[in-house]
Amino acid sequence: MRPALFALPAFAASVLADKVSVTWRHELSSGKTALEIQSADEAVLAESCSSKIGSLNFSNVDKHGGGSFTVGDKKYEVVSHPEDGPVCNRIYNGNIAVVECTGVDYDVPEGAATTAEDCFLHEENKATFRSLRSRSDDVHSASALADQPAMPSFHSRILGSRQTSCISNTDVVKVGDGNPHQNYLLKQISENIDCGAAPSCTVGETKSTSYTIGFSGGGSQWISGGFDVSKSWSTGNSYSCTGAKGDRVCIWYNTAHTACNAPYVLKSPNSKNQGGGYYCVIGTCRSKGDEYWNNNGRAGGP
Repeated sequence: MRPALFALPAFAASVLADKVSVTWRHELSSGKTALEIQSADEAVLAESCSSKIGSLNFSNVDKHGGGSFTVGDKKYEVVSHPEDGPVCNRIYNGNIAVVECTGVDYDVPEGAATTAEDCFLHEENKATFRSLRSRSDDVHSASALADQPAMPSFHSRILGSRQTSCISNTDVVKVGDGNPHQNYLLKQISENIDCGAAPSCTVGETKSTSYTIGFSGGGSQWISGGFDVSKSWSTGNSYSCTGAKGDRVCIWYNTAHTACNAPYVLKSPNSKNQGGGYYCVIGTCRSKGDEYWNNNGRAGGP
């Protein structure tokens, strides 16, 4: 369940939103969508389980988030490097799509729709939306990866912190039920491709690398803890992503892990990468090999 979102006070709702951020989410299997408007300080101004809020309309974007949206009679292309207008970055795979646009001129109307409903149907897709946090957040390069990065404010507000701290111990023994949680290692596996003036461009296998992801925490000692996990997992590189004119395109890979107390936090890749997989990033690409942890998945094993 998503946390309840309270109606915006009338005095705040009527204030000029000026440049706001807009996030559109799409669950492909059900066709369900959600739209959220945030202020510059990431406060939620309005939200709806649809593609419209007032005169803001994302109904014309395609299943991967490409296309255009409108604000009243103004039309904007969903482009990561526009000549003018909002900057829109995208994430998509075969199950979900997310569009994040910043610098949108929009006055949030008083009484704009808010919702406390769960907009999507499938638990796996909900987990994917949670794991693929904004590409605008800083990521750590592979050479300077922090095992326990600070939680983004958005996730802190929505999910809260549930990851315990590591405890130094030479014995690898599960403590109680292990307090298992899903953690995600997200890694860019391809070079960046810039479409420039071309109508489209694609990055695929020839520009990407397969990485082997091992367990983390506990040095060379490892146990499964009774969960359906493995010591390592290979990402592969048999995937391709396509962008449009003005886009920068790259491939990322989400390796889903089960974290358990043993008694430190031991993170092991889920067998068959349950809960993870490839996804395309349009706009906020980094460098091949860059990665970061998202430690705020649901409770439980794979």
